[in-house]
Amino acid sequence: MLKITYPRHGAILNRNQGQETAEALRITVTGTSTSAAPILVNGAVAKRQGQTFSADIDLKEKFNTITATTSDNGKPSSQEIRVVWDKKSFPRYNFYIDDHSFFLTDIAKERPASLFDHFYLKGLRDIHRKLGTKFTLNLFYRNDHHPFEMKDFPDCYRQEWLDNRDWLQLSFHAYSEFPDRPYTDPDPTKLMEDFALVKKEITRFASAETFIQPIVIHWAVTSREGVLALAKNGMPAFSTGIRGVKEACEKAIAKGLNPVDAVTEIDRSAISDISYFRTMDDAIYLYCYKKLYDFDIGAIFFSGTNTCCNLYTKEQIAANLKLAFNAPFGNETFSLATHEQYTFTYYKNYIPDHLERIELAARLTTEHGAKPVYFAEGLLGNTAWD
Repeated sequence: MLKITYPRHGAILNRNQGQETAEALRITVTGTSTSAAPILVNGAVAKRQGQTFSADIDLKEKFNTITATTSDNGKPSSQEIRVVWDKKSFPRYNFYIDDHSFFLTDIAKERPASLFDHFYLKGLRDIHRKLGTKFTLNLFYRNDHHPFEMKDFPDCYRQEWLDNRDWLQLSFHAYSEFPDRPYTDPDPTKLMEDFALVKKEITRFASAETFIQPIVIHWAVTSREGVLALAKNGMPAFSTGIRGVKEACEKAIAKGLNPVDAVTEIDRSAISDISYFRTMDDAIYLYCYKKLYDFDIGAIFFSGTNTCCNLYTKEQIAANLKLAFNAPFGNETFSLATHEQYTFTYYKNYIPDHLERIELAARLTTEHGAKPVYFAEGLLGNTAWD
C-alpha cells in the first residue's frame, strides 16, 4: 500500500515549509509503502528507509499536483494529491467584526454630521490610525433588538464610506441575529437571497467599492450546499471555529509532538462545531496549520487565533496570541475577530473595555510583524498570484 503522509491534500504551503526562490517552493514529500519496489514522486526517485520514503520536489504554480507511483506485486500503484503554494508569503492579519446593526441604527436615527461622530466608528478609526488595522464589518439586514432595517440607513455618508474604504469594508453576515444558525437548510435559496439583499443595501448607501466578500457566515454554519453556493458566488474563504480541539492539541505541542499525528482522544470523523461541515480531523489540522484548501469547493477554510475579543479578557487575549505566534508550524496568517454589540452600553452583555481588547489584539499582532490585510483578497491577503 502506498500513502503520502506529508503534505496532506489541500495543504497551503509557504516559505517556512520549504526553500523558496522566485521560481519555486522546494518541499520534501514523505510517505510510506509496503512494496519494496522503487517509488517515483513527480518523476523523481524517492529515497527509501524501510517502508518510509521521501523526495524533494518543486512547486511552481499556485495549485500543484503531487503524484507518487510504484508497483505492488507487479501491479501499478499510485496516489495523487493537490497542494497550494502561498508564494511570497508574509506575516499578515485580518480583523473582522460580526453582528453589526447597532451602529447603523444609531446613525440612521441621530444623523450625525460624520460617520465618525459615532463613538464606535471613531474608536475603530483611532485604532486604524495608530496601527494601520483594516476592519471588515459584517452586517445584519435587521436589528433584532431595536426597530431598524438596512433599507432605512441614509445614503448621505456615501462619500465618507468611499474615502475610508482602504481600511473599512462592509460585508454580509446574515439577515438578522436570530434564529441561531439560520442557514443549515440544504436549499441555499434563502441564504443567497439574504446575501443579495445586504449587498444591495451596502452598495446603495456606501458604494460597490465598499462591499467586500464575506469570509464568515453567522455562526460559521451552513449546509454544504450553502458553502458551494457562496463559493460559486465569489466567497473565497471560510472562517472556522473548530471547537473542541485546543486542549488536546496544546497538550501534544507541549510534549514536542505534532497534534496531526499525536492526538488520539478525539473522534476524528465527527463534525466540528461552528466549522461548516469540516471534520474533527480537519479541525486538528486547522488548529495547527490554520488553513486548508478544499479543491472540491474551490475555497479556503481557515482558523483563527482564539482571540474573539468579546470572549476573552485582555490577559487571555495576550496569552492566546502568544500561543499562536510561538506555534511550531510556520503559520503566517492570523485571524482576529469580535462582535459589535458588546461595545454598546445599552446591550445587556456590554463589555466596558471591548474597544481596548480590540486595540490590544491588533497591537500585539502588529508588534509580531504581521501586516493588516483583507483575507477576502488574493490568497488570504497575499496578492502575489494576482
